[in-house]
Amino acid sequence: MKIKNIAIVGGTHGNEFTGIYLIKKLRSGQFQDSWDDLNVDLIIANPKAYEKSIRFVDDDLNRAFLNADLANLELSGYEANRAKVINQKIGLKDAPKTDLIIDLHTTTANMGVSIILLEENAFNLQMAAYIQKKVADSYIYSCSGSLDHPFLASLAPYGFILEVGPIPNGVVRQDIFDKTKDTLDVAFEFITLANSGNIPERNGTIEVFKHKKSVEFPRDQDGHINAIIHSNLQDKDYQPINKGDPLFVTLDGGIITYEEDETLYPVFINEAAYYTSDMAFDLTEKVILNIE
Repeated sequence: MKIKNIAIVGGTHGNEFTGIYLIKKLRSGQFQDSWDDLNVDLIIANPKAYEKSIRFVDDDLNRAFLNADLANLELSGYEANRAKVINQKIGLKDAPKTDLIIDLHTTTANMGVSIILLEENAFNLQMAAYIQKKVADSYIYSCSGSLDHPFLASLAPYGFILEVGPIPNGVVRQDIFDKTKDTLDVAFEFITLANSGNIPERNGTIEVFKHKKSVEFPRDQDGHINAIIHSNLQDKDYQPINKGDPLFVTLDGGIITYEEDETLYPVFINEAAYYTSDMAFDLTEKVILNIE
């Protein structure tokens, strides 16, 4: 199996500028010439949201790629239509002409370089392991298990969502920009090696954080958030939490602790974009997977 057609996507969320600026840099440089045996599409996914420096115009574009939504011509809104355009360009989701997608994102959470896998196939695991070995402060976060993901990256059988942070929305920082570019370069190194039959990561193991569930902010009787992330948890993405550890401080000074017996690992802690859905963080379990 060889990877030939690749899409690099930035600006799926319009206020995450790093991927957009990187796409602009790649378009103005000689990126395609550096990989002349590959067909690379450079896409700014949500230009209207970028113009307004907002996450989305009507609905989250990165939740608009369910098969049923792509097929539903009655769905209105900018992102619903934009998803169909992108699906036609680099999909179709049920018969993709793109082999691999790298969807560039940033996060306000302290997640370093997070390689988010939608599928735990051998190629993705090998690529993630190669990146993790070469890129400092990198983690592998798996959201596999669903047969129909709503995410843009699900339009291709291979690839990943790249989340780099922490960084505020609506700004660009050189350190985050450089980490994103370095990770992209390493991914392309791996693709080139794999295409030549020299897959560098085989018959080993990797540490993967597998999504388990989301945790909402506590709310009052009127449904309003009435607690904040405890300082002991803030910025501790990918660090273990154990029974009795503090999670939240309520507005009246109470402490809400973790009460489960299983040690889990939080990610997307206090992500700014998730306040509208009351989500405080995700919980993952740390597992060791074999690479074949």
